[in-house]
Amino acid sequence: MKKPSVSIRFKLFAQVGAILILAIFAFLALNYWYLGDIYIDNEKRNMADMADEISKIDSSLSDYSGRIRQFESKSGIQINVYSAQGDFAYESSLVFSGISGKITVQSREKDTDGGVFEILQTDENDIQYIVYRKELPSGGEIEMFSRKSVIDENVKVALNFMGFTSIVAVVIALFVIFFYSGRFTKPLIKMSEVTEKMSRLDFSKKVKAKRNDEIGRLGKSINNLSDSLNEALVDLNEKNRRLLDEVEQEKKLDSIRKSFVSNVSHELKTPISIIQGYAEGLKLMVGDEDKNAGEYCDVIVNETAKMNELVLQLLELSSLESGGNQVRGENINISDFVNEYIGSVKIVLDEKQIDCITDINSDFVGFGDRIKYNMVLNNYVSNAVSHIAGERIIKISAEENGDFIRIFVFNTGEHIRQEDIENIWQSFYRADKSRSRKEGRFGLGLSIVSAICNLHETGYGVENVENGVRFFFDIKKPVKE
Repeated sequence: MKKPSVSIRFKLFAQVGAILILAIFAFLALNYWYLGDIYIDNEKRNMADMADEISKIDSSLSDYSGRIRQFESKSGIQINVYSAQGDFAYESSLVFSGISGKITVQSREKDTDGGVFEILQTDENDIQYIVYRKELPSGGEIEMFSRKSVIDENVKVALNFMGFTSIVAVVIALFVIFFYSGRFTKPLIKMSEVTEKMSRLDFSKKVKAKRNDEIGRLGKSINNLSDSLNEALVDLNEKNRRLLDEVEQEKKLDSIRKSFVSNVSHELKTPISIIQGYAEGLKLMVGDEDKNAGEYCDVIVNETAKMNELVLQLLELSSLESGGNQVRGENINISDFVNEYIGSVKIVLDEKQIDCITDINSDFVGFGDRIKYNMVLNNYVSNAVSHIAGERIIKISAEENGDFIRIFVFNTGEHIRQEDIENIWQSFYRADKSRSRKEGRFGLGLSIVSAICNLHETGYGVENVENGVRFFFDIKKPVKE
């Protein structure tokens, strides 16, 4: 598997190399298409300029022919000058070979200064000539010949040379690009290695940022980020360590608390029962002779009964939270289960003038510990009875909720305050402390509900709805074989 560093270097090399090769091809193509025309246009300009210079020479001068011969020797262009009578004023000393046979005019073009350019070609050897004719101010005419074939050969040689030098230049440039791409990508590769280690939370390696350009600034930024993340990680690890210590300490304290509650509950159960028994016996002994003594005995009996109920609830909650209470699963027909419970508490509901309504599909079947779910339903209904108001209606309903059957217990009355909703599942928490004390409730019922549902790994909760409050808990559906 290739490293990413090789890949990015190859990509940079390939892309820059491709751009260079395309540029060279474009350069050669332009020269191939236009270099010949440029050479010919340049030759035409030279011929026109020379004709202009020659036209300014006085033909009566003794060195007239010598001056024109100098133009011929410098340019290699054959020059003939005719007088107004058609005679040679100057006959070229350069005689191009091969101008024989039938001559064809390939093209004719009029120059801006009045001269005429022609491209001539001989049939015998296909040699082409550029011919320029122009009328002189003296009435004579100048005629100039240049071999176009020589120009074409020069163009061909130039194109071949440029092609060769371009290939050499491309090869050299590719070597330079390959070297430069390595030099350019090397800091990026180092940054990639550093950031890869950073992703594994290893901040020991740093980027050597010696450059002052954008890459150098990026390297410094990566180093700063590495230092910041390292500091944050060290701080986070320290906080996590302290948090783990606190959690461990909390677990120990919670274990001690549960053990203490369980032990105290066991220790209180026997003396409370003895006090209750002696108070009942004392009341029988006193009889009707002393009414105050009888009332005192009744108070002692009632309070010991409440204390005994509290102890039993504490023992039940301690057993559920410690995990020592095992779940005995069985199929439960929800409708029968609820109706059976309502039948057991119907007398209490009638005494309190509460209208209890059930709305449960007879086909709903759940799976769980019937006895423990009966405690959940009893605690919900007891809670509803304690807080009922208005139309004094309790409604128990159920609906499917994915792999669960969700059972609702609704009662008319006031809504639960939002700040109380999150706390009502805590032990000994009572939203209405005065009413709870009067009715003999200790704030453990909903804690027991929470423990039982957690033991079954099912959901539970409460929500304020129109005209009242609705508690709910889930029962798993039976597993289909």
